[in-house]
Amino acid sequence: MASEQPSQPQIVQFGRRRAPPRVCVIDHKPHVRSFLAGMLEELGFVACECGAADLKKVMNEFVPDLVVLGPFNGKYEVGLLLESLRYIGFSGRVMLFGGRNSLALFEAQEIAERAGFAVLPLLGTPFRDETLKENVGCFLPITASPDIPVDAEEALSKDWLELWYQPKINPRSLTTEAAEAIVRVRHPNWGLMSPSYYVPGAADPYFRRLSQFVITRAMADATSLAVANRPIDISVNLPVPALDDLEFVDQVLRTIPEHGGKRNFQIEVHCADIVEDLPHMQQIAAQLAFRNIGLCIDSIGSEGAALGGWRDLPVTEMKVASKYVRGCGDDRIKQAVCAEIIATARKSGARSVAEGVDTHADYLAARALGFDLLQGVLFAKPMLLAKFERSILGRRSAPVKNAV
Repeated sequence: MASEQPSQPQIVQFGRRRAPPRVCVIDHKPHVRSFLAGMLEELGFVACECGAADLKKVMNEFVPDLVVLGPFNGKYEVGLLLESLRYIGFSGRVMLFGGRNSLALFEAQEIAERAGFAVLPLLGTPFRDETLKENVGCFLPITASPDIPVDAEEALSKDWLELWYQPKINPRSLTTEAAEAIVRVRHPNWGLMSPSYYVPGAADPYFRRLSQFVITRAMADATSLAVANRPIDISVNLPVPALDDLEFVDQVLRTIPEHGGKRNFQIEVHCADIVEDLPHMQQIAAQLAFRNIGLCIDSIGSEGAALGGWRDLPVTEMKVASKYVRGCGDDRIKQAVCAEIIATARKSGARSVAEGVDTHADYLAARALGFDLLQGVLFAKPMLLAKFERSILGRRSAPVKNAV
């Protein structure tokens, strides 16, 4: 008797979702599935990963909406995996990945469709971030997360906070020399939230706990990178009130291992806060330096002129605001502001950083002006630590002209 054909799975749309979609990445190679799982997490998925042998166990504990499979060792393995999914009762969608235009990938697609699975477009490797996002577009929200505040205490106690890293690139070697740590909240219902909806003010009773989380996690990550022989200067953004109580900073430092991390850590403070009381900030910078922590002046604009009159400014980086970097190649006023800040940084022994390098034209202009480091989406958007660590392994490629 002919075997009963499986019913067509119900297609679930996650347009206006109240819960993040779930994905399971199945592959023989741990580093491959970890890489894909990380990329899908950045798109808002809750991800898990496993090898073929652990499929049944994982699927019993984690019910995904999407299963990502590949590459494969012939039709037999593909059939077994899909048969296992059907036996378990999986009714979501399947996405297959493997060598671009490979016969095995097209054969796997045919087998999956014959088995009655809803198959997303094939993901041929290598692929661009935009391609992956297009392939899984049906799972992504149609509208952005709601503008609702996130309670800082709840985010801290339930471990919703993450640190993402945006590289700072040497404009000549195109290698990653530093990174800025950026706080993200991954809400269980709405995914990644905008910072304006969870960062507490200086008067908030949980402000200190958030500051402690940021410093502790960033220093731990800096130490981890140093242990792996990838020492990178990591910076975090903190307002001046967080630095007024240096005993608090010392308490945090005592919880961090001595290896490497302290030598590669700096705190970014907004320029407007610094110029309000330069003598006070000079004292803070000197005390931070005594603790092997650098001070970076962030978002410098027209206020940069006030910094030029101060000698021996104890800072490690000076970052020009993005509005003076974007389009500076065709704007002499912006060029003059950038040049003045670069000159001040050199006098102070600090590195100059251009924020907002988003186009190839901005890159060429910033390089010609003499910036020491560049930061912007032309090179990379903020990313999770695992992806950031992979990205700094021998980064040598030139920026893409049409990157967005």
